[in-house]
Amino acid sequence: MTPEARPHSIRLATNFGLVSSDDDGQHWVWSCEQTETSNGSLYQIGAPPKSRLYAISSEGLAFSDNDSCGWGVATGAGANGIFFDAFADPTNPNRVIAAASTAADGGISYAMLESSDSGTTFGTTRYNAAAGDNITGVEIARSAPQTIYIAMTSGSTFLPKLARSTNGGTTWQVEDLSAKLPTKTTLIRIVAVDPQDAGRVYLRTHSVAGDAFAVAVAGASSFTVTTPLNFPDGILSAYGRLSNGHMVLAAVVGVDEVAYKSTDNGATFQPLPTPPSVRAMSARGATLFVVADNVADGYAVGTSIDEGQTWQPLMRYDQIAAIQACVHASCQTDCMNRAAAQQWDDTFCAATAPVIDAGTPPDDAGPTGTGGTTGTGGAGGSGGADAGLVPPGKSGCGCGVGGGGTPGALLLAIVLAIAPVRRRRARRV
Repeated sequence: MTPEARPHSIRLATNFGLVSSDDDGQHWVWSCEQTETSNGSLYQIGAPPKSRLYAISSEGLAFSDNDSCGWGVATGAGANGIFFDAFADPTNPNRVIAAASTAADGGISYAMLESSDSGTTFGTTRYNAAAGDNITGVEIARSAPQTIYIAMTSGSTFLPKLARSTNGGTTWQVEDLSAKLPTKTTLIRIVAVDPQDAGRVYLRTHSVAGDAFAVAVAGASSFTVTTPLNFPDGILSAYGRLSNGHMVLAAVVGVDEVAYKSTDNGATFQPLPTPPSVRAMSARGATLFVVADNVADGYAVGTSIDEGQTWQPLMRYDQIAAIQACVHASCQTDCMNRAAAQQWDDTFCAATAPVIDAGTPPDDAGPTGTGGTTGTGGAGGSGGADAGLVPPGKSGCGCGVGGGGTPGALLLAIVLAIAPVRRRRARRV
């Protein structure tokens, strides 16, 4: 997460908590998972000035107003309701939409709910899915916030559907896209709504042939759909959009890491040379940020200032300095358990976090930018990450297996969910 309202801040969501920097990546601290964020994924940052932090967890939709020092959990999903996706309005800090499922005697029903108090409570239902429809993602258009998209699959054959409302959820256009997507498409997720064109939405789809990147453009009564990129037997893993509108996609095809760039809103793509093992991606201004494989690539976070032509290391796991000061005591048990498992040295748990003035960058600050995203840097959802980050080892190497099948290697920053049926969080070691 590289929020444009905090131009020197980076937030990396992992399967062991949040890793943070407020000086362009020169110093990093760790905040462990707490009760409210257990099994956390799909982290994102809401609009300023509140800049509330959100995560989907085992407890529901968790939120923090003090940069993960403390968390609350949203209410209002209904009896036995479960939140499984959310999207914070990028123009309104008080508005959040969420997808929830509710168990009833007749089975499971799905709905899209809206909050007007920054996700603290959800009291308004904007969409009730038809029987047999399963919501897979929701998103608000930045340029026209009354435009909302819902991705769904339907029935036992998982027919892909896309719903669109231009009046805040009062009425909906719902279309089965089966005939417009690759044969036997059984998964559809929202990568992003174009930030300048509310009628254009980017999708991740999955069929028997593998993943594909699709572009749906809303018309008067139906969507026009193109599929400019296909990944045979592959997985679309990440998406980033620069301030000039250029897009970069990354995928794993077989055992190969591949990346592509588009300069024409996804109409065409050109391959990029030698990408790292991309697990998540975000952008701020002209800088791309990537979550890589700490073992295979030699770094966990990297940057590119030439639109993915070349990459530079920014952070290795062994450069995380200490526990975040506000949770130093509450994270001790988790920290010591990880130290006992040799995920890091005992001295890490006692270390003092560096004091950083987030408002004034150091003289030798790393990459910064003027624009950027408040989401999680991935694709295939409202922004999420499940790329298999692991804690720093004593040698700086990861100690797990990443989502792409390589050693070492998250929500959350905006990762495309890798599981073909349901979004999953990063693997634990």
